[in-house]
Amino acid sequence: MNAFGREFRSRLRLGFAHAFALRRQESQIEAEDLALLDRFARLLADRGLATPAVFLVESLIPLGFLASQLVHAMTPIMGMVASPDDIERLARALEREETPALFVDRLRLMEEGQRRES
Repeated sequence: MNAFGREFRSRLRLGFAHAFALRRQESQIEAEDLALLDRFARLLADRGLATPAVFLVESLIPLGFLASQLVHAMTPIMGMVASPDDIERLARALEREETPALFVDRLRLMEEGQRRES
């Protein structure tokens, strides 16, 4: 095998080694992400969907990365109430390990605030 073939195989092997690897996201959540979680929590709470959303997010916490993929799958529906950029940012935020629990906390706070107002 010539040098080109060896180099090509080496590059190909390196590429496939990382092709399906999931990168760990930085654990710090940016202020913009927190504001986004608040906006989505408010949208869901205003429509009376906080409890079902809490159930859905909590059921997906053990599945980790799949929660963000569900957001991508629901993009056509979510596009009625949010911009594509916000939906993409939410999906990226949900890839982080601690974000689903933060989102559930924010949903519960929004729901509790609405109960007090009623």
